[in-house]
Parts: sequence; structure tokens; C-alpha cells
Amino acid sequence: MRTWILAAAILWCAGSIAAADERSRPEESASDPPPAETSAPDPPTPTPRARWSEDWSVLRDPAPLTEDPPAAARLLGPLKYIPLSSSGDFYLSLGGEYRFAYELYEEADAGVSDIGFQDAPQHRVALHTDLHLTSRWRVFAELGYAAVHGREGGAKAVDEADMNVWQLFGDFRQPVGDHGRIVLRAGRQLIETANVFITAGEAHNIRLVYNGGRVAWIKGDFVPFEAFAAEYVDYADGAFDMSGNGEHFWGLRAGVQVERLESDLHFLYLGWELKDRQFEQGGAERHDETRHTLLLWLNRPLTGDRQWGLDYYLAYQLGEYDDPGTSDIRVFAAFGGVRYAILPRSSTPIVGLKIGYFSGDRDPDDGELNTFYDHVFGTPYFGYARDIMPFNLIHLQPSLGYRFSDRLLVGASHDLLWRAQEGDAYYNSANGILVRADVSRSRWLGQQTQLMARYRPIDQIIISTYWSHLFAGGVIEDARGGDRDYFHIGINLFL
Repeated sequence: MRTWILAAAILWCAGSIAAADERSRPEESASDPPPAETSAPDPPTPTPRARWSEDWSVLRDPAPLTEDPPAAARLLGPLKYIPLSSSGDFYLSLGGEYRFAYELYEEADAGVSDIGFQDAPQHRVALHTDLHLTSRWRVFAELGYAAVHGREGGAKAVDEADMNVWQLFGDFRQPVGDHGRIVLRAGRQLIETANVFITAGEAHNIRLVYNGGRVAWIKGDFVPFEAFAAEYVDYADGAFDMSGNGEHFWGLRAGVQVERLESDLHFLYLGWELKDRQFEQGGAERHDETRHTLLLWLNRPLTGDRQWGLDYYLAYQLGEYDDPGTSDIRVFAAFGGVRYAILPRSSTPIVGLKIGYFSGDRDPDDGELNTFYDHVFGTPYFGYARDIMPFNLIHLQPSLGYRFSDRLLVGASHDLLWRAQEGDAYYNSANGILVRADVSRSRWLGQQTQLMARYRPIDQIIISTYWSHLFAGGVIEDARGGDRDYFHIGINLFL
């Protein structure tokens, strides 16, 4: 009963928020800022992850701004642009973020584990400085702290961190052509690419960071080329103890713009060297692996003047898994979705459909690992509870949403879920098995209904709320589990 009351509360909030419909410009791109244009742009909109992309140099000369400048320029200007030279190229920008999130599971792990009811208030605080030495050189630093209270079964690895250096990098930008630049970056940083395929884990309390280097060629908002090599960073228990953990990640991306389709086509190569990964292959013990991914990604964003959007991926993986012998990795995945805006304006219903296949292992004893794996996949792609993983999975998800404005979106979806192979496990975390393969002869995992609302009343605040109900299928029921409810409400405040 309690979960249905929560669902009704979400719908009530969405209706109340809709009455406060605001018209405003869309969010800015999260890519690095382009070179200055001849006409002064508006001050940037803060984004949850890419705070380094905010170009506050527009405040160098406030005269071109509108007579009624945005609140960010009016109230935060003294912090966002602090000139340190007469030319204005040498300046400091200060900022921060506070995130509060409350989430509950009833039951955690769909009742398969003995955790039961689980709720967790979470806090994240981050402060950053962006020091522009010249128009081409700058240093970005971010300190962060994260905490969670009362999570049954113990805090997750992505829950808590004492005060630490979350980001610290320097970069150099070389203008190329009218709207292009080459960016070289080295140090501790986030790495995100190919939309949901490589993410920093924004849905978690702590984002994933790396020590490494990157180079990118950027044209406007499009990236024709990118390459990187980095080491994963552990969140140590002690303050300022974060360091590399001996696991590595590298890759490159090349892309072209397909003008006829108004789409971007990208080819990516990604490599991982990871420790203690768990699959049904090798007796469900933990072993090291080296995995290479070849990815073809076609993307057509849904914008205000574009009525249909496409986001589709084809992936092939190969490598070695160090189980008691050495298993070859041979893996395939094909997934993506389409969305259609019924009306060509900012206020419109939107319908969508996602379909995905992520291969699993037919025979866990044949010396070949066939389980698709991507531990940094944006799992809210399947569900906000983040307990559906793109490993040994088939899913079909129709959705319906309403974009009331560029500030407000509400939506509902329903997902049908199967194991791709009966001989492989059901995985519910980035490195964990929930149900072993031999527990059930069924491939049916279940179905999941979800509701969401996301509202940005001003540029400095994002409010989000989600509810989902998992109707357990044969796999979960055979493991003595059952239905699961999830609820989340969160707020991000940006300085």
C-alpha cells in the first residue's frame, strides 16, 4: 500500500509542477566551450557533471548582456568571473554543488537476499575552482565529500567518501578553423563518451573518476576524434587518500556527421583491464580479465525543432578471462531506441521504444566467456533502481512522456525482461550475480513499470523523482524472490 501512495504522490507532484510551466532556453551542451563568438552568448547553464564546460568569460564585458540578465549573471557573477589581469584572459571561476537524494527499495534485491526493506538518505558536496591562465591554458580542481545514512546491508562502494580531490587536471586548447579546437587534458578527471555506453555514474552518490590523459578534436558540439588512456581511482576511507587501483581503461572515437539523416555516426574502440570480475563462467568465482570493445554508434538527438530521435549501438567484445584456465571472450550486443515528438514544439507528447539484446553464456564450462559486460553503462537506461544490468539480457521498453517545456518532463515506461541465455546467471550489479544459472530453467525475469518527473525551475536547481515496480518473473521466483518497489527523490543545487 505504501508504494502505491508514493506513486500517487509522484503523479500529484508532476501535475502541480506542470502548472508552473516556464519557457526558457534549452540546457547548454556538456562539451568543452567553443572559442568566443563575435556576439556575446548568454551565461552558461550549470550541468551536473561537466562543470568544466561552463564558459563564464562572457561576464568579462557585461554590456552585451540583455537588460534583464539571468540570475546566474546577476547574483553569481562576482564568483563566476574574477579577473586576475587587465586583459581579462587570466581569471578565476568558483562553483559548487550540493546533491540530496533519498531512495528506498522494498524489497532490496527483489527479496532474493535477506536485506529486505532498504532506504538511504544521501548527501554529496563538491566545490571547484576553474583557473584560466590564458585563453588556451587552464587548471580545473574539484574537492568532494559524500555520505549515506542507514543503508541496510551496508553502504555501497559508490555511497561514501571522505573529503578528497575528485578532479584535478590541466588542459590546453588550440583553436582550429572557425568553430573548432583541439583539447589536450591530463590529470584526474571524468571520462564519458557514447552517451549511455561510458558514463560517470551520475545516478550514484559518487561519480567515477580516472587518472589519465585525453586528446579531442571538437567542432562546435560535435567530436570528430577523441582518444584517452587512464587508470581507475578508488575512493579510499581516509581523507585525501584516493589513488589509482591498478585497473586501466583506454579508447578512441572517430565520428562523421551524416547530413541527410541529421545524425552522427561514431566508431569506438574501448579497452579494459579489470580485476576480480564475476561471471557464471569459471564457477562464479572472481577472476581478472582484459576486454576489448568495438562499437558502432548512431545518434540523432531529439531537439525542439526535430520530431524524431534515434540512439542505436552495435557492439562486439573480445579478450581473455583468467578463470581456472584462460577463457576467450566472444560477445555481442545490439540495443537502442527511437523517440517521436507528436508536435514540433517545446510542449509535446513524446513516445519511445527501446529494444536490446546483450549476449549471455550458453555453456559456463566451455572455455569461452559470452557474457556482455560494461560496468560503466548508464543503467537508468533500463530502470531507475539500477538493478537491471546489460549482461545476459533481452529487453523491450515502450514509453510515453510529456515535455511541458524545456524545464519540465514527465514520463512512464514499461519494460519486459528476459535472460538472453538460460545457461547464464541473472546479474543485478556491475560486479555481482544475484541468481545463479542452475537455480531456474526459466529465462523470464519479469516486467517493470516506471514513472518519472524532472523539473528545472531555474538553471541552478534540478528536481527529480522516480518510482518503479518490478513484477518478478520465473527466474526471481525460483530464487525465492518476489516483486520489488523503488522510489527516489533528489535535488541538485548548483553554485
